[in-house]
Amino acid sequence: MKPATDISMQNACAALANDALVIVPTDTVYGLAASANSTKAVTHLYALKNRAADKPFSLLVADLCMAERYGVFDDRAKALARSFWPGAMTMIVKARADAPLCPLLTTQDQTVGLRVPAHDQTRNLIAQFGGAVAAPSANLSGQNAPERFEQISPTIRHGAAMALDDGPCTLGTSSTLVDLRGQHARILRHGDVTQTAIMAVLQDLDAR
Repeated sequence: MKPATDISMQNACAALANDALVIVPTDTVYGLAASANSTKAVTHLYALKNRAADKPFSLLVADLCMAERYGVFDDRAKALARSFWPGAMTMIVKARADAPLCPLLTTQDQTVGLRVPAHDQTRNLIAQFGGAVAAPSANLSGQNAPERFEQISPTIRHGAAMALDDGPCTLGTSSTLVDLRGQHARILRHGDVTQTAIMAVLQDLDAR
């Protein structure tokens, strides 16, 4: 493990504040982070990954309190957040009208994906930065997501202002993606948090 020094954390915060990209470790895979309220940074993120503009990025936040600055959390979302955050679950919820987000990060129906990663270093970085980051996996679109720093392509490395290397990611797979836009929760992508576990929390909530 290679925990970030105070200086490298300060440099990473400064890079994000200056609209640059930072490679960050998470519990799932390595991510490529950009300030969520910077159109310049998010545009660079799309270009570097060669990702279609109609595919919005999800956001990483430090905790539920920060998440509620960006999305509207109903009882279901709060129950899931308390059960599985920090962790490998991303929730799609309605975006707040006053969310400090660049327009590229909300869908046509004004929703946003949010996650609190179970990785102390990256959570601390986001907390020190003071806002959400758009953080897709640190790979070119269509390529495998890197679970180890050395798997990140030279193109991505050269396009980022700096990188935080913390060894292999714990899980090595993408997060479970839960869609809470409708009356019933839907699992759009399966990951470490199982559908059974999610439904148990929601059923318990309904039974109260």
